[in-house]
Amino acid sequence: PWMDQFITNRVAKLTRYLGNAASIHVNLKHDKNNYVTSLAIHHPLHDYAFTSEGENLYESFTIALDKAVRSLGEQKRRIKDRINKKYFSLKRE
Repeated sequence: PWMDQFITNRVAKLTRYLGNAASIHVNLKHDKNNYVTSLAIHHPLHDYAFTSEGENLYESFTIALDKAVRSLGEQKRRIKDRINKKYFSLKRE
């Protein structure tokens, strides 16, 4: 239960990039020497997948989550830039 709560709290950060329409699946796996985390994000407009390995479960999960935040943040910035490019400010500098 504490691990579920930890993952739920950390994954909640992704909702600012995705909204409530997305579903997020987290798979945690222990291989011989390390842990593997895979995040599958299903959004109505796009699907995403992120995978990482680490020496412990927290490291592996944190790396995968950081990859997701970085990628989703970059996509959000590109969309905002595309919108802002169409419009210009009326203020003179």
